[in-house]
Order: sequence, then structure tokens, then C-alpha cells
Amino acid sequence: MAQAQLGVDIGNRAVHMVLWDGKQIRKSVNEPLPEGLVREGRVVSAAAMSEFLKTLRKSSHLPGGHVSLALHTNECFCRRFDVPAMTHSQLKVNLSYEFRDFITQEKDKYYYDYAVLGQMEEGTKLDLMAAAVAKETVRAYDDMLRRAGLHLRVAVPEEIAYTNLFRRFAGEAAQGSACLLDLGHAAVSIHMLQDGLHQSDRTLDFGCAALDQVIADQFNVAPYVACTYRESNFENCQDLPGCREIYNHIALEVLKAVNYYNYSNAERPVEWICCWGGGGEIAPLVETLRETLSVPVEGWSKLLPDLGQAPASLLALGAALQKR
Repeated sequence: MAQAQLGVDIGNRAVHMVLWDGKQIRKSVNEPLPEGLVREGRVVSAAAMSEFLKTLRKSSHLPGGHVSLALHTNECFCRRFDVPAMTHSQLKVNLSYEFRDFITQEKDKYYYDYAVLGQMEEGTKLDLMAAAVAKETVRAYDDMLRRAGLHLRVAVPEEIAYTNLFRRFAGEAAQGSACLLDLGHAAVSIHMLQDGLHQSDRTLDFGCAALDQVIADQFNVAPYVACTYRESNFENCQDLPGCREIYNHIALEVLKAVNYYNYSNAERPVEWICCWGGGGEIAPLVETLRETLSVPVEGWSKLLPDLGQAPASLLALGAALQKR
């Protein structure tokens, strides 16, 4: 247990934790958050979140100590680009300039990191995946986790977490182009990977919460209650006409994203789609995706064929795999 790594993913609807021992999942925890504790991807009360994490860790019998935290796209910037071959010292100086069109504060208020994915043009260029995150964001998470009896070992952008998953688990399925579709509560994230490496992404600013609003209006309940209705398919609420409209809208947006990627990568089009998140449990939504898209739409087992059990979060598992 001493070598096990705890990956943490704080979502809009729930906290997900995965304890990975290097070979298998030791424990997987998925706990709904109190209403209003996270809004639009931001923790409203750090003190309340610390207490929630502390209680969850103890009730789930998870160890304290170091954790790997997944960072969502609204919390950091992650880019893939190439630069002329240079030393580590030179890269440290030049990385901030690669994010000058994205960051709004002084460059010294951000942490920067990178990974060399390969060399190009006979070693004259480097293929990089680099990230920038506000120091204030890291400090806030470090303090929040520390008060919960945890210590922030590494913060992992979701693009890197997904790359970790493909390179560790997918095997032959990682070859070629694939689409990882996160059907989340507040948003739908579409990630394109090629040969296990992250290529591009797109975010739709609506998700399962839109379904909850339709269900709330139908049953005259609060959206938070409607979420439980959706998850249990209370009175077949997943088949409401308003929900069907949203399924079709999501499927069409995913189709547009796939078509655009295929147009730009005509020689290596998307071969399969892996969907997960709360929406991945909604049978009519998955059915609509399969009817709309011309490539296979799979669940988590396609990506993780030898894992044996579904992780509470692909992001939490991908973060736990990060070596530092």
C-alpha cells in the first residue's frame, strides 16, 4: 500500500478517487458533492471542500499522504507544439512565450512544465506537450488538500491524464486515431488522440445538467433532485422528448468535431470513440451517438480491457499514473 498512488478528480457533480498500486486499482470511490460546493468548475468554499475530502477519505479508508490531482481545461492551459532543438535551460526560459496568447497575468505568476514527445526533422526540432497553470491555483489546491490530510504531489492536466491512459492500457487500440468523449455534468469534452498522444480537444458548454433541467421542469422538482431521477431513470425520464432533443444535439456536435478532425487528418481518421462520464451511463444517449456516428462507440472497457473494473474516473486514474 505504501507505493500506491491516489488520483483525485474534483468534478462539478462528484469527487472521484482512484487508488492505483502500479498493477491494479486498489480502491475506486465516487461520492456526490453537496449542492453548490462546486459551480462552473470552481470550488466555492475551500474550507468546506477540505472537510468533505477529509471525511470521504476516512469513510472510504483511503490513505493520507501524496495525491495526484487532475486539472480540468478551465484551470490550466495545455498545448502541443514544436520548437527548435534546445537545452532544458533554454526551454525553461522560452516556454512562457508559447503561452503569451493565452495567459492574462504576468508570466511569472504561472508554473510551466513540458514533456518531450519526440524529435522532428532529423533532430532539429522537438515535439512538445507543455502546460501552464496559475501559481495561485496550485497554492489553493495544495492548501485545501493539506487540510484534508493530503499532500499535492503533482497536478496533471486532463490532456496528459488521457495520454497516460492510452499509453498505459490501450495497447493496439492506441494505434491510429481515437476520440475520448467525456459526457460530463456541466460540459461535454471531446479529446482526439493519435497513437496514444493528445492531438486536440473541444468543449461543449452543456452536459447532463441540461437533461436535469428538462426533468426538473417535467416533475416540478429542483435540478439537484432531477439529477437523481436521471441517474435512476425514474419513470423512464431519460426518454422524455426534451432529453431526446439534447441527445441529438450532443451527437450532432460530436459528429461535427469528428468530421473536422478527419478533414484535417484525412490519412488517419478517427477509428473509434470511447465515451464515459455520467452521460456514458444513459442508454438513450449512447444509442443516439451510435446511430449518428459512423465509427464504433465504446465504453471504458475498450480503453481499459485488462483492468477488470470501471474506475470512478478516467481522469483520476490517469492522474494517478503520472510519474514525477
